[in-house]
Amino acid sequence: MIRVLHTESSMNLGGQELRVLLEMERMAGRGFGSILAARPGSRILDEARRRGLNAYAVEMRGSFDPLAVARLLHIILRERIDIVNAHGSKDGWSAGIAARLCGRKVIRSRHIANPIRSHFMGRLVYGALCDKIVTTSESIKTGMVEKGVLAEKIISVPTGIDIAAFDYRREKGKYRSEFGIPPGAFLVGMVSVLRGDKGPDVFIKAAGVLLEKSDDIFFTLVGDGWMSGRIKDMVSGLKDKDKIILPGYRRDIPNIMADLDVLSLPARAPEGVPQVILQAHAMMVPVIASDIGGINEVAIPGKTSLSINPGDHEELADAILELYKNRGKAGTLALEGHRLASENYTLEGMLDKMEALYRQALA
Repeated sequence: MIRVLHTESSMNLGGQELRVLLEMERMAGRGFGSILAARPGSRILDEARRRGLNAYAVEMRGSFDPLAVARLLHIILRERIDIVNAHGSKDGWSAGIAARLCGRKVIRSRHIANPIRSHFMGRLVYGALCDKIVTTSESIKTGMVEKGVLAEKIISVPTGIDIAAFDYRREKGKYRSEFGIPPGAFLVGMVSVLRGDKGPDVFIKAAGVLLEKSDDIFFTLVGDGWMSGRIKDMVSGLKDKDKIILPGYRRDIPNIMADLDVLSLPARAPEGVPQVILQAHAMMVPVIASDIGGINEVAIPGKTSLSINPGDHEELADAILELYKNRGKAGTLALEGHRLASENYTLEGMLDKMEALYRQALA
């Protein structure tokens, strides 16, 4: 059995963290044993333990933390780790150093599109402190190469979707029934961590525009995060605020997707390939998303998505209204999105690539 230590310094539980947990669970059937090291009190640590995964609490106080290095070195030796996969900024340094001290292979995963630092220390973490780099989109890979990282060292492995879990034939109506949303209403959704780069406030502003124009459009913003309070304040000041559902963090995303007429992601900044867009594609839900790197690899303008300028709530409102009026166009986008997800972005395809990468690293 190949044993992989995943390290993650994020305190959140979004797409990045859920991908780590999904890989840990699904690689077990392929002969891999997975262990997580995450910060005390982090949501990924709590969720890993809830799922029965092997997880350690490791305090990570900065990019280089000697105590974290010592703790991770202890875990590597105790768990007989073969490969370390570091996912976050703060853990990347400590995990890389700990792994190098005991001669283990290192994978550095890059989930975000923020430019990497081009100074010596920034290059080191993607140079000598890792053997391979995994990005979650081609646009992230391109950005890293532009900063001087060797292209041959990087492989793009977007997060795959479990097509069986996100089956477009799933029973509909459960989510609508829970919140009293009429069966015939047009339901627009956003599923995201509530933080500025994702644009949840853009979504609420667009909702405010459309609530003035139509009586049968409802909105739901699913997720939590540091902007939760601000979002609630925004909603409280809107007309027909009862038509905007804020359920917080949910685990039943397939049931929610089944009841949506449109899924939106009005992000302000580039990111990796968003899982939520692929989930919508799998369930044949038409998508409206920002035309920006990583996102537009799967929310392809005019083909699998209506596209808007990043963070533009007026454009978002116009796009929603367009699909509200033109259900045929919405259906065409949904069909093309489903074809893209089912042919190119499956969970099994992602796992195949990660298995090949790990085995190659040890060869």
